[in-house]
Amino acid sequence: MLLTLETKEKLLTNVESRLNELANEVDNLGKLFTELEAYKTFFEGRNLLNPFENLKDILNFRLIVGIINLDLCAATLTYLRGKFQYETISASRQIIVIISEGYKKIYNFIAINEKGDKVLKHRNNSFWIKEIGQIINSELPELRQEYEDLTKKLDNYLVINFDVLKTQRDLSVHYDKEPMKVYNMIIKLDIEESFKKLILFLDILNNLFAFTQLLVNSFQKKIEQANLEQDKRIDTIADLLDKHMVPNNEKISTDFKEQILSLKKLYR
Repeated sequence: MLLTLETKEKLLTNVESRLNELANEVDNLGKLFTELEAYKTFFEGRNLLNPFENLKDILNFRLIVGIINLDLCAATLTYLRGKFQYETISASRQIIVIISEGYKKIYNFIAINEKGDKVLKHRNNSFWIKEIGQIINSELPELRQEYEDLTKKLDNYLVINFDVLKTQRDLSVHYDKEPMKVYNMIIKLDIEESFKKLILFLDILNNLFAFTQLLVNSFQKKIEQANLEQDKRIDTIADLLDKHMVPNNEKISTDFKEQILSLKKLYR
C-alpha cells in the first residue's frame, strides 16, 4: 500500500525546513562539543573539577537525537522525491532501519529471560536512562516530571510491533540466504503504516530535542549561579586583604589580591 495523499502532504509541509534547521543545529552542537573537550583538557591539566561534564553528556544525547532526526528527514525526502515505485519502497525500508536502530540507541529494549522476568540491563545502559536519568537525579530534580512524561512516551511507542519491525530491519540490512524472504517482505511492505510509525517517532524525537535544550538552559543557570556565589566569596577575600593590608607588604598583598580576583575568570 502506497502513502496516501493526506499523509504525504503532512510530511511535505515541514520536512525540508526541519532538515535545514536540524543540520545547522547539529553543526553547532559538534562545535560546542569540541569546545567542551578543550575545557576538559584544561581542567584535568590543573587537577580541577570540570563543571561542564554533565553538560557534555546532555550535548552527547542531543547530538544523537539530532542525527537520528536528520537521517529520518533525509530518508523521507528520498521517498517524497522518488520517481519510481521501488525508490519509495527502498526509502521506507531505510526509515524502518533508522527507527529500529534509533529507538534502540536512545532507550533500548527490555528482554525477557526463560523465567519470564524482565531483564533491564540494556535499557539501563541506554542514553535516556544512564546519562539523562543520572543528570535528572543528581543535578536537575526539578525537571523530573518532564523526564517521566517523556519516558512514558518512549514506553508507549512499543505498542508498535517491534518484532515485525525487527524482521523488516534485519532483512533490509543483512538480506538473507533465502532471497524469497527479502522479496516477500518487500512486496508486503505497508508504506502507509511505515510512515505512521515515522510520524509518531518524529514527534518523540522533537520532544526529546526540546527537552534537552531545557536541560542545557537549566544546567547553565546552575553554573551561572555557582559562579555568582564563587565571585562573592572571592570579593569577600579581596576586601579582607584591603582591610588588613600591612604597609610594608603592600605590593605582596596587592599582587596576591590580583591573583585571587583572577579566579573569577576561571570558569568564564
